[in-house]
Amino acid sequence: MRKVKRSLELNIKYFLLRRTPILILSMERTGSTAMLSSLKSRGELVIGSHYLDPQKLGTKKFSGSARWACKHIIRNRKPAKVIALVRSPFENMLSTFARSDYGEQELLASGSDNQSEQLSSERLSEDFRRTYLETDRYLWPLGWFDVEFRPTLGIDVFEHPFDQENGFARIHAEPYDALILRTELPDEQKVKIVADFLEIPNFEMTRPAAASENRGRLPSGKPGENTYYAAKYKALKECAVFPHKYVDSIIGSRHVQHFFSQKERDDMALKYGAKVPQQS
Repeated sequence: MRKVKRSLELNIKYFLLRRTPILILSMERTGSTAMLSSLKSRGELVIGSHYLDPQKLGTKKFSGSARWACKHIIRNRKPAKVIALVRSPFENMLSTFARSDYGEQELLASGSDNQSEQLSSERLSEDFRRTYLETDRYLWPLGWFDVEFRPTLGIDVFEHPFDQENGFARIHAEPYDALILRTELPDEQKVKIVADFLEIPNFEMTRPAAASENRGRLPSGKPGENTYYAAKYKALKECAVFPHKYVDSIIGSRHVQHFFSQKERDDMALKYGAKVPQQS
């Protein structure tokens, strides 16, 4: 019933009311859910997905809304407003790992005596290094704009300047208007940038749990704080070790060089590299 209602809503807003579609096309764990919920709460024609490349439509588990966007917007190259968020890669990697690895482990252990298993800091850090860094999973977020964004929209964000000081860039590339926005910006700054970009008054950021469609379905608070893997995630953030070769690779990537200032890159190196012993 929810799927039918959502499909009807999209078709009415797009074909009958002629609303401009807003696509939240952003990599995982960047705060895109909060942006999506905030715009949905306003009644905007907004669709969120991590993948919208029509060539991958048959290989990815697209939601019904994403399939609708591929069919009516992307394949036909129809005008749309596009928003992508960029988060500190280290924070993004830790969040992605916790959600995919710890989240899956906790679901599998649900109802068993192992669900609340306490792992040492050394074990948590070792698991992260062995199963995330050493398997090169860390490269995925660094290449997301080349692998997902550019093939879908035909926009190479690295060819366009990014305002590192203010944390955003606006790109016009027919038929799309794109906004690239830093996740870490204060909400009041995000609100102003997004409101100007979409030309909508009185926009405000809301927590996903506060959105009408999510009430009673999501816990309050920041995403990750009240999840079933929250304790492991918190511990991981406190103890995760990034060997120097990975810190250098991440900070030296085109992704980080483009979106983050020299000071921010220096802070990343200090925060994630200083506590790591040199590897022989």
